[in-house]
Amino acid sequence: MSDRPPQRLLETPSWLLTQVAAIAGRRSREVFDSLGAGRYHYAILCAVEEFGPCSQAEIGNHLHMDRKDVAQRVLELEEQRCLRRRPDPADPRRKLVRITTQGRERLDQIHARLTVTQNELVEPLTAHERTALITALQKILDREARH
Repeated sequence: MSDRPPQRLLETPSWLLTQVAAIAGRRSREVFDSLGAGRYHYAILCAVEEFGPCSQAEIGNHLHMDRKDVAQRVLELEEQRCLRRRPDPADPRRKLVRITTQGRERLDQIHARLTVTQNELVEPLTAHERTALITALQKILDREARH
């Protein structure tokens, strides 16, 4: 008897995405755990690096994260000296989150390890198929973000 799932499932995008997401999640958690980091830490560092100084609310909007989760992770990253909160010169009541040199180094460390894991995940695909997969997934996310 084969361990292969039923053909109907193998032709169902949501089932396939769920299965691959579980594998990707497990592999990513292994990287994060080995580095003492978390996926939200990584996401926040990515956002602040790319978008520059921004408020916690803006970070939450970019990442579709709950404000309480953002606040907790920003505090943790600030304690690790990866981020720094300072008053916004345009509105001193508001704090802007900035990435530090240590934060950039941490981001690069996590990114390098995740890149290896991601490449292992998509290893069966050609370069063209990898690009097509990423493009297809981005289209799905973009459409859902507009609704």
